[in-house]
Amino acid sequence: MDTLISIFTDTSRLHHKYHHTVFESFNLHRGQGRLFDKLEAGDGISQKELARRMNITPATLTRMVQNMERHGLVTRITDSKDQRITLITITEKGLEIKAELNEKLKIVDGKIFKNFTQDEKDLLENMLIRIQNQLKMEIENENNN
Repeated sequence: MDTLISIFTDTSRLHHKYHHTVFESFNLHRGQGRLFDKLEAGDGISQKELARRMNITPATLTRMVQNMERHGLVTRITDSKDQRITLITITEKGLEIKAELNEKLKIVDGKIFKNFTQDEKDLLENMLIRIQNQLKMEIENENNN
């Protein structure tokens, strides 16, 4: 019999595999889609803050940004208030891809959750947020010890 963690892990992997085909159709990988989620039009965010929000290393983010910059999806600019800080911004092309990607992902997620009521989806969302928060707290506690 599968344990709760085993089911959770297997579900996460299946979800990743299902979404992977969508990202590939845009010549993106999943992490780049997550980066899009953190960027809004007109806003610039520092690489350090973006890496923190995405829970990835700055080195991983640098490679991701370089790749997306080569494809014209994001740009790096120097912060006008502090020349030491590089800000990441989304381009027009990036905004277009982000919108198209989000539409495709809505369709995919609609298929995944088609047998769930809105109350069930809300409950699941709440539980997943609680799991995320607990994991973040545990990681932070381990890093402080």
